[in-house]
Amino acid sequence: MKLYVDSLPIETQKSLISEITGIVPDLDRPVVIERKVSRSKLMKNIYNIKTTKGTFTIETFSNRFQEFFQDHLEDLMGMEVQWTDKNTVNFGFVNTQFEATRKQFDYDKYTVLFGLSGFDKDLGILTISKRGHISRNGIEKSAFGKVTKGRHILEKIQTGDKILEVGLEEVKSEFYDYSVITSDDTVNDGDNIITKAVVELYEDCPFATEHFLFLIRNGLMRIDERNNSYCRNDEMKGISLPREKSNLRDKGSISVRNTGKGKGSVFIYLIDAIEDESHSVVGRIINGLELPMNISPGQCFSISSKTKRLNTLGISQKEAEEIAKSMGIEHERTGDTNDDAIVVIQNPEISIEAQKAGKISTEGVDPKFVFKIRLYEDKAPVSVKYFKTISGMATRQLGRLDVLIAHKDLDMILFKGDPKMAGELPPENPPIEGTKKGRIGITNMASRQMGTIGVRFSDSEEYGPTGEDFYHTNCVGEFLNHDKLRDIEEGSTIYLLLE
Repeated sequence: MKLYVDSLPIETQKSLISEITGIVPDLDRPVVIERKVSRSKLMKNIYNIKTTKGTFTIETFSNRFQEFFQDHLEDLMGMEVQWTDKNTVNFGFVNTQFEATRKQFDYDKYTVLFGLSGFDKDLGILTISKRGHISRNGIEKSAFGKVTKGRHILEKIQTGDKILEVGLEEVKSEFYDYSVITSDDTVNDGDNIITKAVVELYEDCPFATEHFLFLIRNGLMRIDERNNSYCRNDEMKGISLPREKSNLRDKGSISVRNTGKGKGSVFIYLIDAIEDESHSVVGRIINGLELPMNISPGQCFSISSKTKRLNTLGISQKEAEEIAKSMGIEHERTGDTNDDAIVVIQNPEISIEAQKAGKISTEGVDPKFVFKIRLYEDKAPVSVKYFKTISGMATRQLGRLDVLIAHKDLDMILFKGDPKMAGELPPENPPIEGTKKGRIGITNMASRQMGTIGVRFSDSEEYGPTGEDFYHTNCVGEFLNHDKLRDIEEGSTIYLLLE
């Protein structure tokens, strides 16, 4: 059968989504099936009248004559043309209860009306006006419709022709139906399996674009909120950004809010929206918009950008060189230039600026200053957000911490925080069962030393990683190679990578 995967046609005998795409949809990461559907609808006021010379269509309007027509459809079938002239075609006869009149009336071209032959209510006639004319049809103001299609048939109809059939017009329409699929389901011939969204980015907003590229670095985007106008991701909400160029937000456009309460949030527009300076428009979805249009808050969808992110932070100088070469970018090493040195600074860091310049420099450090960590996102979400902000990991894959105190006799190491920012850091995930070595702790707002970040080199049943009691300590994560921390000196900077 013929199918489509992300709008690209394929021929296959397979029927399961997983067999066709290699993806097993689930509740967290569904796919969308686009399916063409046909539907028939009877038009309540439009009738097809089939005669021995062909079919013409009339559109009726509501009045007592239209009601009579509707109630006597069976009586009309089989009626013959009693006479024709240059102005009218007249089918008869049908019994009526209409009062007769000898007044003259004006009738427009193609008007449909009832009349009385010989002014006799038992000899009702159905008259079709071929031309505008004035006549005594026997009933006052009896028009109830107009011929809209098949008008040429009227000139062919002669005396003796019959009405064979009268029925409501059936209108067939085709449209696309979209279904969110959360399990490995079968598909039908002609279905389009939509598995990902593809984004085209603009060059007008380099900082907001980098913000967005960092958000989708793992190829996924979660919907946190939606309404009829847009859907939104709040993973990076609270991140400050410069005000950049704003454009009209057409359907499918992507913007990053740069100011206000929702700064840092990313929006996808489901309908057109006006320009707003608080939104930097970074690009648009060119394929797969049906995914964010149909999935629910809490669900993720696959997303990729035609513009690739050029960011070498956290990888080796050798790897950075290879990436730059593959993208046609000139590369210069600074700092520790050894192949295994870890890149901690890239200049320019912004992908669009780096690609425009056609050249980057990468500063490396000895791998002993780079540590892998695990963060407790579920247990301490507020504290983790603080930690990511302080370390820079809210917008980069490589974080950094400046050493405040490092003394082996203290059996711990402390890093600089931000007391002002920590002023809103509530107690969260305290080490109630004791502190394990390598755990990362933050002093919360209940202490005057709030904001300080620390790690212990040995277990403690009495104090947290920053030397505070457990009530004043929030546990946010752990170092996976904490033994190397003992060699770090006061005044140094260490660098962090998530596992």
